[in-house]
Amino acid sequence: MALDWQGAVDAALEELPELRVDRAELSAYASSREGARPEHAADLILAWASARGDAAALRRLETLCAGDVAAAARKVDRSPAFLDELRQAVRVRLLVGAEGQPPRIAEYAGRGPLRAWVGVAALRLALNLRRAAAPAAAREEVLTELIGREQDPELRRLKTMYRAEFREALEEALAALSDRDRALLRLGYVDGLKLAQIARLYGVHESTASRWLAAAASNAGKETQRRLVARLSLSSSAVDSIGRMVLSNLDLSIARILR
Repeated sequence: MALDWQGAVDAALEELPELRVDRAELSAYASSREGARPEHAADLILAWASARGDAAALRRLETLCAGDVAAAARKVDRSPAFLDELRQAVRVRLLVGAEGQPPRIAEYAGRGPLRAWVGVAALRLALNLRRAAAPAAAREEVLTELIGREQDPELRRLKTMYRAEFREALEEALAALSDRDRALLRLGYVDGLKLAQIARLYGVHESTASRWLAAAASNAGKETQRRLVARLSLSSSAVDSIGRMVLSNLDLSIARILR
């Protein structure tokens, strides 16, 4: 590594003391970035550590680029729901590698600010999400397919009778979840990520990711049941049936709504 790079990297590492860095690997990586500029050494290190799933790097990257992702969302759709969807899409796009391939953030070459690089990627994703948005009619019939799949005659009758109310209750329940729970459900049920990939995104052990995902789904189911029972003013004798209806194919229902 050239002397000016060595000094820049040393200074950057002082700014990022929480990162777990192998200096030999970092040196080889920085040297391979053709056209990289020493003034972007800290960004290069952050991208390098994020690509390796360093938890501290992932947290810092999220904070660093939050404003740029939000700015990209506002250019396309100012709704909080769209921003939430875009944040998730950016995480998956940049931090989850395809089979046998490194995450896309590893492509950052250090020629310009990392924030600008992420901002461009976020705007492209925002435009793609808007083009791919489902029409209103498709959203209205989002659970029709699931009703047809239901094997239990009683549950099929309940889902047909309370389809609109169930959809509204589930939408409200998902909106009431924490950002992390909603993101986990989208990662697992919509994007189809494996637990190992989710764990890498959050810099945690796979068992922790599994526990988080199960808890998020459980919270969504309980809150949907609570809202549905309250909305329908049901008798106590009907609560068990409603509970079974909510839990039946809950993962598919969540996937349809979040998608």
